[in-house]
Amino acid sequence: MNRRLAPSLMMLTCGLVTMALASPAAAAPSVLPALPAVSCSGGVTTTATTTGATTTGSATCTGATTLKLSTTLDAAGVTSTVTSLLPALPGLPVPINTTVPAVGLTSACSVLVNTATGATVASSCDAA
Repeated sequence: MNRRLAPSLMMLTCGLVTMALASPAAAAPSVLPALPAVSCSGGVTTTATTTGATTTGSATCTGATTLKLSTTLDAAGVTSTVTSLLPALPGLPVPINTTVPAVGLTSACSVLVNTATGATVASSCDAA
């Protein structure tokens, strides 16, 4: 009896596997709908002194996204960049108030970018 049952079970298993692979659900995954584009507006002001740079301002976005604030400092020809990630919720202003200390600073520039689109929201530069 076991000799007759084994081939039948093997054929049944192969048949089920073949049907599962041939079903439309096993086809390539469907494409998800695109998320709505998120736009942001706002402004920043960068103030440079010989002891550091301060960036202030705000930004408001139409949807949830992450903003990236990058401040590049130049101290006698030596440059460095400090980056911060700021979460933004729809319709709520994101306050920006950051200070980066740097001895002998000669200039500083800040750029605020919407990471969802790569668009620049605001930028500002100042010399000490």
